[in-house]
Amino acid sequence: MTGEGGMIRLIVVEDDTDLRETLEECLTLSGFAVDTAGSALAFFQKLATESYDIAIIDVGLPDQSGFDIAELLRKRPEIGIVMMTARGSTEDRIRGFSCGADLYFVKPVDCRELAAAAANLARRLNGGDGESRPDDERGGESWVFDRSGWVLQSGGGAEVALTSAEMRLRAGLLEHPGETVTRHGLMQAVGYADDDYGSRSLEALVRRLRRKIEAATGGGAPIKTVHARGYLFSAAIKVVG
Repeated sequence: MTGEGGMIRLIVVEDDTDLRETLEECLTLSGFAVDTAGSALAFFQKLATESYDIAIIDVGLPDQSGFDIAELLRKRPEIGIVMMTARGSTEDRIRGFSCGADLYFVKPVDCRELAAAAANLARRLNGGDGESRPDDERGGESWVFDRSGWVLQSGGGAEVALTSAEMRLRAGLLEHPGETVTRHGLMQAVGYADDDYGSRSLEALVRRLRRKIEAATGGGAPIKTVHARGYLFSAAIKVVG
């Protein structure tokens, strides 16, 4: 989903022209491919023909609340959601995260901090995809999935203990090694209903497993989101037990 040269694609949805242009310039200089929209309508028109890694959304848009946009976007887990608003109360933050926001910034926003957070979010959503990927994902030793011990071991030897739901997810991803497994197929494998609730539960499960792998290995997790299709395990892996 990244642009030419592997650049992270952002869209800034902000009705304040000066702030929108400032963020566009700053984020472009930080190495992102940046698009902008001044309203919710303009954003959805662009989203119909373009793909983005991250949407940075102002809450107080003239035609639709940024909270409502986040609600709609969370059905597309491949897109990271950053909310940006002058509303900084605890209730507003909770509402933002409940609507699907990955990050919540209160204006005024330091663009350098925003750029650093966006880059980190993109790495997490793509399982650490990029220059910082560990050697074992780039073609070193295989990962090991121990079904009897409920353990996933990285090529570097780091072990991740799996819950029962993570075991079913791991097994579902390995039905077709190296290939994309559809969201529907994974929801069936894990035992989730094929509806919005099941879809959100699957997204949460994938994110939790990615974080566990990242914490254990100190690098990226080779569970990749394939736009509009599903997920795949991108590293070589052996199944034992």
